[in-house]
Amino acid sequence: MRIEKPEGKTGVCGVKTMMGCLLALAMLVSVPAMAQLNEVAIEFDEHLGEIVPGDIVLIDEDGNEVLFSEFIDKPTLMTMVYFECPGICVPLLNEIADILGKSRLDPVKQPFQFVSVSFEPKDTSEMAKTKQENYLKLVGRPLPTETWRFFTADQENIDKLTTALGFKYKRAGKEYTHPGGISILSPERKIVRYLYGTQFLPFDFEMGVYEASTGTVRPTTARLLQFCFSYDPEGRTYVFNLARVVAVVMLTSVAFFIAFLIYSTRTRRGKEARSDGRR
Repeated sequence: MRIEKPEGKTGVCGVKTMMGCLLALAMLVSVPAMAQLNEVAIEFDEHLGEIVPGDIVLIDEDGNEVLFSEFIDKPTLMTMVYFECPGICVPLLNEIADILGKSRLDPVKQPFQFVSVSFEPKDTSEMAKTKQENYLKLVGRPLPTETWRFFTADQENIDKLTTALGFKYKRAGKEYTHPGGISILSPERKIVRYLYGTQFLPFDFEMGVYEASTGTVRPTTARLLQFCFSYDPEGRTYVFNLARVVAVVMLTSVAFFIAFLIYSTRTRRGKEARSDGRR
């Protein structure tokens, strides 16, 4: 006996099987994709427009305790570093010295300051003093000492500051894995802009000072670049994260294809149902 397929049901099982395979594929792809997305534990979580608490206590180059609210009284460009960092802290601080040397801004006529705070609680004020002296010499032009300050802090105050800035880092053996960048604050301690990486244009720095002086919050257009690049702790540099980008592209492609498959299947079923109704 020959069994005929009922009309209007052609290919439904095949479509369901294909959709099941695609869904399974999407789940397989999503696992590494989510791992890549969750890997960004060492980045800036932007807090644009938020006020950094003024009760954070830092220790200056002379070993004195100072309140955050006491010295953030002008446009401030802030970096989170640690003083024995063998990685991106060195090129980051060298870049700041280079920018300060090239910039046309005069900290006397246009008040501003750089502030570098160590997130290693073992770093000392003596180390901060040495860093300040060495990097001010590297600038290559005479600047008031207070133009670039170096601070340390205990773990409690480090946590309060890094949380307020959205600066994420983690220990990697005897070192730390952390992002490179600058947080720009207004005299009211409002976060107005982020600059990412270890290389900047003097124009970005000058615009950051101007925006901070007016309290203008500037969205960070480099977020896409930060997503596409991640920090390699072994190479101690930023590298293109191909796996993360490919994972997101694959997920998006699979999602669009499944949506197209569902739409085309429903459309065909509707046509078949109307065709059967006219018979």
